[in-house]
Amino acid sequence: MKKTARRKSHKSSTIAILYHYLPKTDQKKYFSKELAIVDADTDRTVQYMKRLLVRQKYNVQVIKIRPDDISNLKKMKADFVFNLVDSKAMEIQIVKILDRLHIPYSGSSFKAIQTSNNKLKTKHIFQKNSLPTPLFSILRLRDRVSKRWIPSTYPIIIKPAFEHCSVGITEKSIAQNYKQFKLIVKRMREKYRQTLLIEQFIPGKELQITVLETKDKTIALPIAEFAFRNGIKNKWNIYGFNEKWRKDLTVYKNSYFVSPPKKLLPDVDTKMKKDAIRAFYALGLRDYARFDLRYNPKNGKWFFLEGNANAGFSENDEDAMTASIKAHGFTLDDFVLQIVKNSIH
Repeated sequence: MKKTARRKSHKSSTIAILYHYLPKTDQKKYFSKELAIVDADTDRTVQYMKRLLVRQKYNVQVIKIRPDDISNLKKMKADFVFNLVDSKAMEIQIVKILDRLHIPYSGSSFKAIQTSNNKLKTKHIFQKNSLPTPLFSILRLRDRVSKRWIPSTYPIIIKPAFEHCSVGITEKSIAQNYKQFKLIVKRMREKYRQTLLIEQFIPGKELQITVLETKDKTIALPIAEFAFRNGIKNKWNIYGFNEKWRKDLTVYKNSYFVSPPKKLLPDVDTKMKKDAIRAFYALGLRDYARFDLRYNPKNGKWFFLEGNANAGFSENDEDAMTASIKAHGFTLDDFVLQIVKNSIH
């Protein structure tokens, strides 16, 4: 159960904004090029959140930590921590420490983050709770490649099992035949050195659902749909690493989310959001989370791909979570302050 901050007057409450910092000189030392891009994207969020909380008359501490130096945690004297550490290398370590310090913090617990970072555990939980998810197989490093690992008809998609933020997921991750499958597996094994998830690829729409937990109820916000503009698109209509992070690419500049989705039947919308709330609790998440789904409009079926604990914030109205927040009638400020209220009041 989530710890609640000791009741204080609003003006005397101190909130620490905790985030990870990766100097450019250290990026090659600690991370791959892909993870360096992901982990260098938090500064703008920190500045936005600090301005918001100061306007709300909270005392605010900004605590910056590095992979090789978390000593700034000793300076933290807060009633509540807004945890923006979502670096794969650090987030589990930091949540463990916050638990030991007995300071309430935003977002999910150690166990939930550990689960959502593991695509294999997540898939098994979806199955156990009768939540629709694509057919899959698990290919470990010691396993010999053969056709028995193909879980469905082609196309299939191959993903690193223990990465996050779409690392390893591009158009080149999708195989349409066995020859392509073998080449993708060889490339991913050499690059990521980890177990691979071999998954049925679902044609159609890429959707995201944000779930917000409050004291009184848990709600699924309006669904966000991934889209392209200006005639730019990728072959499979996927929101992969390039679309999400590669600001230098045309496909990134022409990718966006719209909420609510176009041409989604009301009964499908309602059932999908109910499933998202079930998935939220099945994975042990709290405060807020975002789910990635595929939806095939030809047969009206949807499939959960993964859950994202402590999903990133953005002031950009075309970000999936922000688009959903606005479609719900909230502002991003409302959303952030609700997360604070979950613990500090």
